[in-house]
Amino acid sequence: MHLLLAALSVVAFPAPQEDPTAVLVVALDAYRVVAVGENHGHLEFHRWLLSALEDPRVVTRVDDIAVEWGNALYQDVVDRYVSGEDVPWDSVTMAWRNTVVSPTAVWDAPPYATFFQRVRRINAALDTSEQYRVILADAPIEWRDVETREDAAPFFDRARAMADNVRRLSLSRGRRSLFVAGGLHVSRRSRVRPNRHDVPTSEITPVAWLNHFHPGSVFSIQSLAREREVDAVPIAAPIDGPAAWPTSAPHLADIDAARVSTLRNRDGSVPDVYGRSPLSDVVDAVILWPLDARTFAEPSADVLQIDSYWDELDRRSRIMRGQPMDPTLRGEPRGSNRPNRSN
Repeated sequence: MHLLLAALSVVAFPAPQEDPTAVLVVALDAYRVVAVGENHGHLEFHRWLLSALEDPRVVTRVDDIAVEWGNALYQDVVDRYVSGEDVPWDSVTMAWRNTVVSPTAVWDAPPYATFFQRVRRINAALDTSEQYRVILADAPIEWRDVETREDAAPFFDRARAMADNVRRLSLSRGRRSLFVAGGLHVSRRSRVRPNRHDVPTSEITPVAWLNHFHPGSVFSIQSLAREREVDAVPIAAPIDGPAAWPTSAPHLADIDAARVSTLRNRDGSVPDVYGRSPLSDVVDAVILWPLDARTFAEPSADVLQIDSYWDELDRRSRIMRGQPMDPTLRGEPRGSNRPNRSN
């Protein structure tokens, strides 16, 4: 057995190249929150996640699944939907189409809608006391009230919002949760990087906030599937399926954590966001994938064909970016933007 040192306690870690679900189960026995970082749109990751959520060992250990891809404003709608109530699907879709990251349509990739549908089906087979609650962790922005970038600014600290929602809806109630978000959000360390004015700015991650208020409460696992992340890890790709490794392993512990990150400077260089901290200081474990299990889904062009939704994304883009949406995202040639009918 390998011992994985994490936060304030010691976890008996299964042998390297263990099924990530087994690692998840071990961590859930020792921590109130297990944070798992994804590469957005990674299909094989989401297939594994949904399979893990159906595993009886996970069902009996997890009360709540907190996700980055959900606006807390719609918590009641999603509560009713995943518990099996008759809720219009158009109402449910608002949870991920109206997050703070909009007008970026990242959550319109198929895995995110599938997640809510699958949790609903899983819950349908469980007793009420065993059903998962899905916590929408992102800030509760109401886009109908946003007319300028300044109107949206109070919701920009998404990391604090995610941590506060997990604390309020899970930790404070004595419940155990799985927190799933982009890999950058599961770091135990804050990131420091120059802003557009070249001033060093610190970004405290959701996991760092959770450990600040609840020391030693979080076990962090980061999935590595993007090529530039994988290239930084001196381990051969697994063959039969995903493999989890403790970052305390000798060949991982001293890797510069910034290298195992998708963050890049404008010139393509790797930013020194962790102060040369080793990987073992940032996350507790990593998941590696076979070469043929690194498939990434893009936002659905069919969804973006919905004119009312596209017009609203275009309105938000003009507010947040000062430019219209790229029409090629919906299969149209550049320069073909229709007048924004939302104004």
